[in-house]
Amino acid sequence: MAQVLRTQIAALEMDLKDNPNMPERNPQKWLSSLQFARSTISTLASRPQLPNQLGSGAWIRLIQALQKLAYQDPDAGGEIDIALWCERQWATEVQRQPNSISALQGLGHAWLLKSQKTLARIYREEGSPSSSSSSTSMPRNRIRNHMRNHEQDTRDSTRINSPAYVEARDTLRPSLESFDRALGIANAQGGASGDLLTLVRRFVSVYIKVVNVLMTSQSAEAFISFGNVSHPQRNEPYYQKALRLLRAASELEGYRIELHLQNFLDENVRYIE
Repeated sequence: MAQVLRTQIAALEMDLKDNPNMPERNPQKWLSSLQFARSTISTLASRPQLPNQLGSGAWIRLIQALQKLAYQDPDAGGEIDIALWCERQWATEVQRQPNSISALQGLGHAWLLKSQKTLARIYREEGSPSSSSSSTSMPRNRIRNHMRNHEQDTRDSTRINSPAYVEARDTLRPSLESFDRALGIANAQGGASGDLLTLVRRFVSVYIKVVNVLMTSQSAEAFISFGNVSHPQRNEPYYQKALRLLRAASELEGYRIELHLQNFLDENVRYIE
């Protein structure tokens, strides 16, 4: 059973890679992948020994793949049952291995994805389309204004304390905490390693020296999003941290950060302290 599941994990990973917008580009594959996900979750519930039989590497890859499948449309909230299952598995892994970079990264990403529905609602209500497909960045002029000028009128306080903004902060806070822990561990270890290592080189920045670049981008998105829904008088540290992370990643030879993150960095790099 374990070997069969390993093969199925690899096939799902390939399908997700080949179909970045699976629900629209390949609806039949999307439905069959959801059926596989739910069937697998059911099987795992009845066979608790299966994760150990899979091995840590394949188990982490399974959670990652199902989480990516669950959030094909994060602005709509994703497939909640699959997403919550993934979140619980990451939390269990973190509890079992508190210093696991891959588990902390997975949990941080889970909370970041979970926040997207609320963030998208905020942007729609304010009439401000996102500069990224995952709704993690507000328009760049808004970001610059927040960083330049903290003198906001009373409408800002009303907006920041609205239920949607409070919900967004509550969802993003555990994402920041998980990414912060993962980055700190990676730095202390001299670099991320293991099954999640995709592209790691040594580089210097204010905040980190060596880190997994994928985690750097995800962490930066979380800090940007949290800054966007925080009070203007308290949001600059989150933007500063995001900028430092993105600058470090952008300096890595052979690696390009996503366009909306590069735009954020280019427009605000002069504000890095």
